[in-house]
Amino acid sequence: MDLALNLHKVLKQDPGEEIVFRSQPGLLECLTMSASSEFRRVISRRSLLQPALLPITGSALVSGLTLALLMLLGSVLCWLLIEAPRQFSAGIDTGLLPLANELAGHLIGRIPANFIASFKPVQTSTGAAFAILVASVICLVLRFGSRSLSGTLLEKHVAGAILRIRQHIHRKAIRLEPADLTGDQTRAADRLFQSATVSLESAAIQWGKLWLKVLPDLTAVLLILLIADWRLAFQTIIPVVIGWVALRAENRRGDTSVRLLSDQVDRGLKRMAESLKKTRIVTNFGMEQTEQLQFERHLRDYQQRCRLMHKQQRLGHILKNVILLSTALVPGTILILHILNGKHPAIGILAVACLWIVYRSLRSIDRSTELSAEGSETADAIAAYINRVPGVSQAPGAGFLQPMSKTLTFNQISFQTSQLTGLLRGLDLRIEAGETVALLSLQPAAARALASLIPRFVDPDLGQVLIDGRDIRQATLESLRAEAVFVSGQDPVFNASVLENITCSQPDITRQQALDAAKLVHADHFIRTLPRGYETELGEHGAVLDAGQIFRLSLARAIVRSPAILIIEEPGVAMDTETKALLDDAYHRIFIGRTVIFLPHRLSTVKKCSRIVLIHEGRIAVDGVHENLVRSSDVYRHWEYIRFNAFRDEYEPTERS
Repeated sequence: MDLALNLHKVLKQDPGEEIVFRSQPGLLECLTMSASSEFRRVISRRSLLQPALLPITGSALVSGLTLALLMLLGSVLCWLLIEAPRQFSAGIDTGLLPLANELAGHLIGRIPANFIASFKPVQTSTGAAFAILVASVICLVLRFGSRSLSGTLLEKHVAGAILRIRQHIHRKAIRLEPADLTGDQTRAADRLFQSATVSLESAAIQWGKLWLKVLPDLTAVLLILLIADWRLAFQTIIPVVIGWVALRAENRRGDTSVRLLSDQVDRGLKRMAESLKKTRIVTNFGMEQTEQLQFERHLRDYQQRCRLMHKQQRLGHILKNVILLSTALVPGTILILHILNGKHPAIGILAVACLWIVYRSLRSIDRSTELSAEGSETADAIAAYINRVPGVSQAPGAGFLQPMSKTLTFNQISFQTSQLTGLLRGLDLRIEAGETVALLSLQPAAARALASLIPRFVDPDLGQVLIDGRDIRQATLESLRAEAVFVSGQDPVFNASVLENITCSQPDITRQQALDAAKLVHADHFIRTLPRGYETELGEHGAVLDAGQIFRLSLARAIVRSPAILIIEEPGVAMDTETKALLDDAYHRIFIGRTVIFLPHRLSTVKKCSRIVLIHEGRIAVDGVHENLVRSSDVYRHWEYIRFNAFRDEYEPTERS
């Protein structure tokens, strides 16, 4: 149950703080343990007794208490149905008074005996039956009401805990996503934020409801059975428990055997399927007979494995049925012997009901093990993501960075990731203020990695990035990213108005500044055609923009901040002629008074740049202008060919052996 109930405690700190999953009692400690004894101990001893969860636990206890009352009422009704005909045949009708006389001899039975003796309606059979039925209805209402209440409170508690987890995932995604060169981290965060948290929430609620039902019910029926007849309780419960343990062991054994045999069957089938790929070699070298003999041998092995697997499955079913039958027969036989020796049949009926609930509760514990395994896998993935340390942090004593006025220098830069090795290897590059540079690479991630170093989305493994001779790691992240803005053609819109998408709701940016920026990049015209102009809502339930419009909106968002360095990654999607013309004119306007670095997807953009830099094998391989490079550089011509030749998307059949 910790899967649900300790989650809020573990994540109680503010979402802005760095969360660390450590070895401390709580949900995620339990999740990382696969249904161990310590895991069950934490559930039973800590979770249910936490002060914050007392309303949930109290509702569950009421549910268990009403179950106990229902079973007692049921056994009393059985006693009445058996004894009433005897009373009628003897010409008397004393209702439950004979039962009160029997109970008066027991310490615990004195309370109900005194109640029966003082409550006149139950002293007749009809009145007693009616009273039992009314009390049963009241208990049923209380049971279902309390279970519903505990389930609702549990769902609310778990929902709050999952919300806290999502806040931490969102916070971590903001810190990690800028360094995501391949998109893997973004996809991982999206998967964790949606499917993983939903799966965790579902497992938590199911687990919580299971234990809130099992523990009170099991406790209630065991107490009733022990009070009714402790000898009978031990004689019947022990075989049920032994049967449950044996069934668990058989399930594990059978599942393991079938899984191993299934793997062997799959390997055999794949081995035979491999022969279908060798037909050309077989026919070319006259190996038909040899191949046929080998295939027949593999086929016989496959059939034998299949028979063994089916035999193992049938054996498992037989053993399970034998165990189940024994689990029912042994307590049943004991109960019959007790009844034959003078035990009242009502006690036997009560014992049967109690034993059924005991067995059902024990089987529910098996389900809790499955839920713990499911929750463990999900929690491990979430914990691994949240515990990731961002590669970029602000250095102590960092100062304000002035806008770039002279040079941007990359000094002996080396950088790689776990998926992309050797992206940059001792790279040197110097960019003068006011230049317009097209940054290219045969491996697209290399150019993007170099551009990402400027606003410190990533830091180099070796080397320095200098702005006007100052290491950017000595500057505050806020001042650096105010002067070096990265605009991507893949940037989405926010679920907000057009104006808020440009200003990002920052109060120091006025409406007029936003309008001027939109006009500069030719976004003003299409914005004014929207239903409410700059107040039009965008996003999931708002107006829909095409890729060119979203890109121009992103450019306006950057321009309104007047950065000294503007990094522009163009959209990779096709755009119409009008949009291209508008962007070309917008670029000419943007070039004035700032350094612009392009990660281009259009050849026309490359040609407009005053300088082209191409990275190959981690270093600067080409540096010049298009007119010269297209004649003198084989690497540049190769880059242009694989990006812009007319046949680049044609299908090329792969070589077959």
